[in-house]
Amino acid sequence: MTGHSRRIVSGALCGALLLFASRWTPAHHSGVMFDHSSQKQVTGTVRNFEWTNPHVWLWITVVDDKGAPAPYAFEGTSPGEMSRRSGWTKNTVTAGDKVTVKYFPFKDGKNGGKILAVALPDGRTLDAAPGPGPPPPH
Repeated sequence: MTGHSRRIVSGALCGALLLFASRWTPAHHSGVMFDHSSQKQVTGTVRNFEWTNPHVWLWITVVDDKGAPAPYAFEGTSPGEMSRRSGWTKNTVTAGDKVTVKYFPFKDGKNGGKILAVALPDGRTLDAAPGPGPPPPH
């Protein structure tokens, strides 16, 4: 095989690999693990708030009707989208804050789901659902 032929084959293989790998990229953002036909709400105490890409995570402890603490995990959108949409920052919630989370639950029945909105201790409610949000500033 000549050098020119190797480059052509190598380029074709790289292109095929990129095309093959890109088929799974949308699945990550499909939201298939959430039940979009049901919205729930819980109130609990913030355990941890992970302000990281690609998705923000909010961990709270909810006390059930028997008085037992149960951990809940909530996935948000990206930090950039949450800050643009409704002013979220890495300091919006801190450990110990009491919050109420509105969410799409996990389909598998685990505690938590996709954050839609969070009512904060200061009375504000911040949106966290994906979508167009408010128009950008001029």
